[in-house]
Amino acid sequence: MSGMNADAAGNIPAARRRHGMILFGLNALYVGFGMIMGVVNGGLPTVMRAQGIDISTAGWIYLLYLPFGLTFLWAPLIDRLRLPFLSRRIGWIVTMQAIAVLGLVIVAFSEGAAPLVLFLLGFGVVLAIATMDIALDALAVRVVAPDWRSTASATKLAALSIGTMIGGGVFVALAGDLGWQATFLVLSLVLVFLLCPVLTLGKLDELTGAGADAPESIGGASLLRLLRDAKLRKRLIFLCIACSIMFPLVGLNRLMLVDIGVPVSEIGWIVGTLGPLSMLLISAVSIPLMRCLGLVRSMLIFATVAFAAIVAMAFGFAFQNQLAGIGGAIAVGAGVSGVYVTIATKILGWSAGTQPATDYAAYYGISRFASTLMTVAAAQIVPLVNWGLFYGGGAIALLVMVVLLLVLIGRND
Repeated sequence: MSGMNADAAGNIPAARRRHGMILFGLNALYVGFGMIMGVVNGGLPTVMRAQGIDISTAGWIYLLYLPFGLTFLWAPLIDRLRLPFLSRRIGWIVTMQAIAVLGLVIVAFSEGAAPLVLFLLGFGVVLAIATMDIALDALAVRVVAPDWRSTASATKLAALSIGTMIGGGVFVALAGDLGWQATFLVLSLVLVFLLCPVLTLGKLDELTGAGADAPESIGGASLLRLLRDAKLRKRLIFLCIACSIMFPLVGLNRLMLVDIGVPVSEIGWIVGTLGPLSMLLISAVSIPLMRCLGLVRSMLIFATVAFAAIVAMAFGFAFQNQLAGIGGAIAVGAGVSGVYVTIATKILGWSAGTQPATDYAAYYGISRFASTLMTVAAAQIVPLVNWGLFYGGGAIALLVMVVLLLVLIGRND
């Protein structure tokens, strides 16, 4: 009996080491994913606005987010098809990351090209990264044990925060000093470096899958089959509404800071670094918070932080108070990220079926698609009203979102 107890005790450190290796491999790639998202979200629009481009025009750059929201259309291919090398999901991950790296190298040597050409190249890079992310999420659903899901969600936020700090902070602050070519070549090299750790997870990918050559589900993955489920449709509606409220409030705040006179370099160094650092803090706090208080109470705490941040940004604009505006811009990202950690924890569990890429893409992708369109629309609306009215409406919408999430997260389904 004592020998059995010793074996059980010995398995605990082994399980921790195993999941430590898993989370390291997954989160290295999430850093790269966050880096590209940071460039799209916090980098390019901020630089464009500072160069005198109006808000509505700068807002169109958020269309580069569309691939993140459309991956549900081709996610079934990730579940159904296996590429002729490496394991089922890692083969897709390596291929898509390589395409993204190639795209960044081409962009590096395309300085001065027509804006449409650069947009199409950027769209191709984002498309590849978004597809990589779907395969990566499917791998996470397969290899992360149920009792590690909250930790996986929190560490994913931390990895995305680090990536966002690079793409939305360092990119903005140093782009002028490094130059176009060097900046994008450095981004491509970082993506290559971050790919290496996931290559160690090939055996786990195969062991937890349905077999080396068999499709993930009988008859293949089907988005239509999944969408016919009434419970899924209800979840999707709630998620779409919540994300369409949260992400415009986070995505446009740097444009507001430019409008109240905050220099771009300060936005890059202060908001671009302290914002992700606050998200890192949230990721560390959220793990014990969710375990001690549960998802619902944790979500309410994070939503309160987001609400206070919106009030601070409205105050900053109304009174041209840069300190309040910057503080609110940093805090709103932390609050919204905390809310999304609670949502992501549920999504990991919802996706643990026979077609993880398709299921995860449906939850994440469709809600992201809706929030992208809403962010672009919000950028067109702000010039017609003002930032004060925008944040006032956002505060009211946040309260509506909290009620919806209480219904969604409070369920045991």
